[in-house]
Amino acid sequence: MTWAGVRGRPAELSAADPDFTRFGAGKHRYRLEPPVPAAEIADFEARHGVTLPEEYRGFLLTVGGHGAGPYYGLYRLSAPECPGEDGWRPGFLSTPFPFTEAWNRAEHHPTDNEIPDDLYFDQRWITGSLKVAHFGCGAYFRLVVTGPERGRLWFDDRASDGGVSPCGTGFREWYLKWLDGREP
Repeated sequence: MTWAGVRGRPAELSAADPDFTRFGAGKHRYRLEPPVPAAEIADFEARHGVTLPEEYRGFLLTVGGHGAGPYYGLYRLSAPECPGEDGWRPGFLSTPFPFTEAWNRAEHHPTDNEIPDDLYFDQRWITGSLKVAHFGCGAYFRLVVTGPERGRLWFDDRASDGGVSPCGTGFREWYLKWLDGREP
């Protein structure tokens, strides 16, 4: 798997969209930050007891650390723009992601949404996943780093009562769809 030629593609998108009219472009402005040093990735993996999925790790090492990407763009690995993200507490990323199919409280507790908000938004529903991009309105794309769904993107739309659902792709396909103008 190679990411050859991808680093320059956001600049091409910027040239084709100088007014940043594409959804989220006004935020990331098609700028892609430099790749992440291998030592920084290794430190992150050691601190969290995980090995990042190969596609994502390869992207970070050769394409960029954050910026240009689907919707409001890619978060940096350490995600400082995500204050309050519980993904940085010990064991969060190394605990397996709990799902292999879509989950929502309304579907699994249809009688009266018996899961209260404080439990619905509990971090237990997203353990083993890393927030990689902001869709807007409190919804995020998450990359599963631990568990059976490792390497796949999931959409966390609990803020709009949409639950957590699989995107059906890995990081590479998801990012390339965006580059090709097919929003993932």
